Amino acid sequence: MKRTLCLSILCLALPAAAQAPEPAPDVAPDAPPEAPPAPVEPAPAPVTRATASTARITLKVVHPDEVRRTLQAAAEPLGGFPVLVEDRRLVLKVPPAALPALVTRVTAAGLVMEKTLERADLTGEIAQLEALLRSKQAIFARLRTLVDDADTQATLRIEKTMSTLVAEMEALAGKLRVERARARHAVVDVSFDFRQRQRIVYVRSPFDWLNSVDLGQFDARF
Repeated sequence: MKRTLCLSILCLALPAAAQAPEPAPDVAPDAPPEAPPAPVEPAPAPVTRATASTARITLKVVHPDEVRRTLQAAAEPLGGFPVLVEDRRLVLKVPPAALPALVTRVTAAGLVMEKTLERADLTGEIAQLEALLRSKQAIFARLRTLVDDADTQATLRIEKTMSTLVAEMEALAGKLRVERARARHAVVDVSFDFRQRQRIVYVRSPFDWLNSVDLGQFDARF
């Protein structure tokens, strides 16, 4: 009887033990929240350089009028245009990217006696002019706000200062336009070294040996 009672108690205890929840695992103390990633600063934009380029070429030619017309026609499809046309000089302006192509066309138009290429970096000068202009514009705007509350004498002094600032701003704006224009177009300055000659008119000679002579090449040598 006792044995049967013990077995019954054991059977009742086993399901309860099987259903008992497992002990909760050790939980670590709350960890501090992760710090947000540091903001990534954008890379500075590349500085666009402003450069003034001038090619100076001296050509020896026989017929400068024809060469001038040829070079002007060659510059037009490249976006170029003439700014000075004289008997012994031709000045053309083209976009900077078209400068090498036009220089090639010029050097092929005659005998090159002299050739130079000048480049000037205008980036710093343009930036300085822009900064000065902004500074004077800010001062001018500040002076305008002071006029309403100023007395007669102060108003006169302010207006005189504003007039001076206007003149200075106009001068700065003019210089800025000039420097930007220098960077916007490259210059090809062509000088001609020539001795004007009449064209040879080819006529049939009664002497056969003379008909075989290249008179154009003969004339070019002398």
